[in-house]
Amino acid sequence: MKHLPTGVVIAALLIGLSQLAQADLKPQEIAILAATGNRGSERLAEYYAEQRGIPTENICKVIVPNYETITHEKWRWGIRPEIRKWLLDNDPKGNLRCLVTTWGIPLRVEKDKPDNPRISRYREFLEGEYAKRIKLLRDMVAEFGLLAPGISPDDAGAVTKPPKPTEGSKESSELDQLQAELETELQQAQARIRELSDPEIRKSSTAQVQSYASAVGGIQILLESLNKSIAANDNPANPLKLNFERLRGMSIAYTEMQQKLDRLAPNIERDSSILDILTRTRGLIASVKWIDEQLRLVKRNETNSSFDSELSLVLWPDDDYQLLRWQPNYLRPEFNNSQLRESYPTLMVSRIDAPTLPLAKALIDTAIEVEKTGLEGKVYIDARGIGKLDRTNVAPGSYPDFDRALLITAKGMQVQTSLEVILDEQGELFQPGDCPDAALYCGWYSLGKYVDAFEWKPGAVAYHMASAEATTLRNEDSQVWCKRMLEEGVCATMGPVYEPYLIAFPRPNEFFSLLLQGRLSLVECYYRTKPFNSWMMTLIGDPLYRPFGKSVLLK
Repeated sequence: MKHLPTGVVIAALLIGLSQLAQADLKPQEIAILAATGNRGSERLAEYYAEQRGIPTENICKVIVPNYETITHEKWRWGIRPEIRKWLLDNDPKGNLRCLVTTWGIPLRVEKDKPDNPRISRYREFLEGEYAKRIKLLRDMVAEFGLLAPGISPDDAGAVTKPPKPTEGSKESSELDQLQAELETELQQAQARIRELSDPEIRKSSTAQVQSYASAVGGIQILLESLNKSIAANDNPANPLKLNFERLRGMSIAYTEMQQKLDRLAPNIERDSSILDILTRTRGLIASVKWIDEQLRLVKRNETNSSFDSELSLVLWPDDDYQLLRWQPNYLRPEFNNSQLRESYPTLMVSRIDAPTLPLAKALIDTAIEVEKTGLEGKVYIDARGIGKLDRTNVAPGSYPDFDRALLITAKGMQVQTSLEVILDEQGELFQPGDCPDAALYCGWYSLGKYVDAFEWKPGAVAYHMASAEATTLRNEDSQVWCKRMLEEGVCATMGPVYEPYLIAFPRPNEFFSLLLQGRLSLVECYYRTKPFNSWMMTLIGDPLYRPFGKSVLLK
């Protein structure tokens, strides 16, 4: 297999290391959540505060059900307001940066009800915008038909209208049918205009066609038309070039505006602006397609999440974001100089929890002990053989893309560190006995079925990229990876509590590159590399853990 130059691989592995301005989480910047009346939870919170020098007044006791999964109503109307009030009362200056959930704090938040007023309000907004735009497109079909009257279809060589699609086919949607009608009416109008004898009327009618076409297809369709005209006349003084550059500049500016809007927390005001920009740049059809996609999201009702991920946004204004899917993680480096970080204050959250209370306590003890000398052992990277190190044209978030990220991780560690790295590029996973002295691990894909291939070193950090690996920590019969790795001795891990989609995982080359530097704590590495909040991922481990804080691993 061909490899990229070492410098390129290392640059990819160590992405983001130049942006470490706000590092080193302090104990006084941490608050601990304990379940009121749950003696195990309260004692674990007190123990963690004592061991890490966290002020005891930073322990927040909350009333929660004794279940791993809670309803969305319970979170929204009971638990969230209680935690939010405690933070505002006890930390008015906003010095706290991290929350720690402990044994007894719920793990998951169920879906919201489909008839929730916020979801209903958003759906009504989308349906209203959809209906308005469909009407405009129907009006446009009629407008095309009124251009250049008096010219018969036979004289104009008009295009025959396509037959209506059969019921139930993909093309039978309202928008697909409208697109077909618009294309036909446009071609017929253009054909009729060519037959007009009066040049002034022909010029006026052509301008009307261009205006209607731009409404349907936006600036983009005008740029395509102008580009063709300029290519047919390469005269440097062609006046069309000036118009082309003007429209091109507008298109670029609108695109940049949309990119900024896409980074905001979704709400009706933001989506109204996105629709306006889409209509201007790509036309009514593109805006209707965007609305259609949003309506599909509403129907899927992906409003469930991990408790900890939702907790990250506990300081956000109550009605300032939709819960239909994820929200941007404003603690990622690309938001370092963004006002969004101040407008949407985000807290880091890590969980000290495990299948048993002694195992949860051991996460603290092991982390503190390993930090004294540094984590030692081997690195195991389990790729699937579907990614190539020298391939760059892979879709972001795709299977080949993440498989390639594993290859970059392995190659970077081999070249840049003194660690022994074992990379498996076969379709099969590591098998029992394959992985002695395991200190770090990342791999995939065994859904909810842990493969006992590892002898974990104390302090090991590991995660398995699959769809359900943190759905429970309590179910004795469960074989999900997070639960089983904690039982077998892993000190820190992460995983999804519901289906997260692959792009929700921190990329292994980003996460491990930060962890290996030893300058950032576990929770900081996690929040600098995970893409979303109010979503499915959860981090389990002492947030202050720095396994390589005393190690010198870089060559």
